[in-house]
Amino acid sequence: MSLRDRIEAKAARTVLLPLQVGDSAGAAAEVTTIREALGIHNQLLAQRVAEGGEETEEDRTRAESLREQLNAARQREAETVVMVELQALAPDVWDQILERLPEGEDGVDLTEVRAALLAESCVDPDLRDEEWWAEQLARPVYSKGDLLSINTMLLRLNLNVPDGRQGKD
Repeated sequence: MSLRDRIEAKAARTVLLPLQVGDSAGAAAEVTTIREALGIHNQLLAQRVAEGGEETEEDRTRAESLREQLNAARQREAETVVMVELQALAPDVWDQILERLPEGEDGVDLTEVRAALLAESCVDPDLRDEEWWAEQLARPVYSKGDLLSINTMLLRLNLNVPDGRQGKD
């Protein structure tokens, strides 16, 4: 494909926004606890075998049970985060939404327009509802870190300019 063809095929930038929807810290702690229990079980078994003992059916059953628990805990941990696909906005849409911001403030605070930018940026049509996002983001379950992460992702997605460090093909 020629350079010209590649430029003509340029697609809008997209990014996946990880959005926490569950207790990821609790789920991660559960994974760690079960992983450690499995490690201890395996360590004790190895020590017993090294001392001339044998692996019993009970040992195999316990190890299998711990592996199943670990897999289930990893699945629960994975379900605590959903990935929301966002697409860069057309410059005129970006500008229209930013025109809602109050004049004369230093810097850019997306708080007032975060829901609008997020709704317009969502690739999934079910998530393209500004009022719904405003309700969601106003809930106390969204920490300052969550909101800052969303702002950062929106700014990077829509204002990113390649600086030449990406390398060559």
